[in-house]
Amino acid sequence: MNDTLRCHILITGATGGIGGALARLLARPDTRLSFVARDAARLQRLVDALAGFAYSATAISADLGDPDSAALIAAEARRRHGPIDILVNNAAVNGFGHLEDLAPREIQRVFATNLMAPVLLTRAVVPEMIARKRGQIVNIGSIFGSIGFAGFSAYSSGKFALRGFSEALRRELDGSGVAVTYVAPRYTKTALNSPAVNDMALATGMAMDEPADVARQIVAAIESRRAELVIGRAERVFVRLNALWPKLVDRGLVRTTRRIREIVKPAA
Repeated sequence: MNDTLRCHILITGATGGIGGALARLLARPDTRLSFVARDAARLQRLVDALAGFAYSATAISADLGDPDSAALIAAEARRRHGPIDILVNNAAVNGFGHLEDLAPREIQRVFATNLMAPVLLTRAVVPEMIARKRGQIVNIGSIFGSIGFAGFSAYSSGKFALRGFSEALRRELDGSGVAVTYVAPRYTKTALNSPAVNDMALATGMAMDEPADVARQIVAAIESRRAELVIGRAERVFVRLNALWPKLVDRGLVRTTRRIREIVKPAA
C-alpha cells in the first residue's frame, strides 16, 4: 500500500456499504482509523472485526446532521489518534421522491448530511493540515452530482454543491500540500437505497456496482491523490455531454424520467 495511507484516516458513514468496504481496505498495521456513524453498536462491531488488521481503530458515534458535531468529531478523533491526515466524507442520505412530497425536515436532513457535514468537518480539520503542509480531503459525491435526475432534486442539488465545494477548495488549497479528491460513484448496491430506488435502478437499466469494487477505486484515487474520479466509462461520457449539451441529455432522459415518475407517484 502507498505510503500516503500510513497515517490517521477519518471515515464518515463507516457502517454503510461503501464506508464499510473502505474501512476494510484501509485497515493496515500502519493505519490509525476513526470511524463515524450514528449507530454505536454497529460501529463497535466494525472496530472489533478489524482488530488485528489496523494499528488502531476508534468508533465515534455522532449525528452528522447536527452542525455542532463536526468540531466534536474532529476533536475526539484527534484525541484518540493524533492529527487527521485523510478525511473521507462518505456519509449520505438520498431523499428519493418528488420535491412536493418531501417533508421540509427530510430536505433539511439531506442537505445537512450530504453537504453541510462535509463542509464543516473539512473546516474542522484543514487548518491543521495546512500547518503541517500535508493532508487530503476526500469527498464521496455521486454521478447525480453532475447529472440531475427526476426524483432526486434534493439529493442531486446537494451533490452538485459538494462537487462545487471540492473544486473551489482544491483551488483554494493549491500549493498548500493538502490534496482534494472528489469521487462520483454511479448506482451502488447499498442499504442507502430504498426499495423504490432499487426499483428505479432496475426499471431504467442503470449499471450497478458492488461496494467493494467502488471502494477499491476510491482507495486508488486516494493513493494517487487524484483530483476527480467519475466511476464508469459511459457515465464519464454522459457527464461531459450534460455539461456541454444539456438539452441533448434532456431528450435522452425522457423515457427514464417517465419511469421514475411512475415509481415515485404517491399512492391514491
